Amino acid sequence: MRARLSIVRALAALAAVFGCADASPWNRADGDVFVASRFDYFWSTTGVSRYERYGSDAYLEFGLTPNWMLSGKVYYGTAISDSGLGRFSRTRFGESELSLQRQLQRGAHSATAVSIAGAWSERLADGLRTPFVEPDVDLELRALHGRDLILDPLKVFLVGETAYRRRFGAAADQLRADALIGLEPSSRWLFMAEARSQISLGNEGRGGDDYSVVKGRASIVWRRWNRWSLIVGGEKEFAARAITPGTAVFIGAWSEF
Repeated sequence: MRARLSIVRALAALAAVFGCADASPWNRADGDVFVASRFDYFWSTTGVSRYERYGSDAYLEFGLTPNWMLSGKVYYGTAISDSGLGRFSRTRFGESELSLQRQLQRGAHSATAVSIAGAWSERLADGLRTPFVEPDVDLELRALHGRDLILDPLKVFLVGETAYRRRFGAAADQLRADALIGLEPSSRWLFMAEARSQISLGNEGRGGDDYSVVKGRASIVWRRWNRWSLIVGGEKEFAARAITPGTAVFIGAWSEF
């Protein structure tokens, strides 16, 4: 049971797209450490323009106490915009985050938690399709719940999250909601499907970004070694407002100590 829940927590931690990293409802045990790194490539095209972004991130979780967990992520990448105005590129730090999470409930087959996170972006933003983005600072409040649905013969679990993100720059505040379902046919393999949404509240300041997007993601995890796992996957933005939907692919690895 402990080994299975460890896989579930690791998977949910990697369920973030290019925005802020997500912890899962299952906190790390006191003193436990989880580290992950991922490389991703994103592209979005119209009839007259193309936007690309590629980069990598480093993510860490640390169990402070049985009920408190600290996590953080740093992203660094390159954004390229090609249109009738010319070709522009910029390499900078992207959206990064530091989060503190409190375990509210944890049973044999379910867990609930809340978290508060501070996020900042230097010059690369998740939603905008331009390499020219002003730095921004955000504060996010998030609620998380996870539950086992089936244990035998196939292990299936579900994770749901909802959040409010306050953006202190000119960008509009957002409501966010995520749902993830995972299937574990064996201790070596894990399959995940996820839906994520970012909904603008429309309160942007002058010149601030105001967009909404709904994304779908599929991932495969191979637990090749006892402490190391590999993950590959792809993401598609199915619906968007004020931005052009895009597609992404990624590959990553994580380890637990």
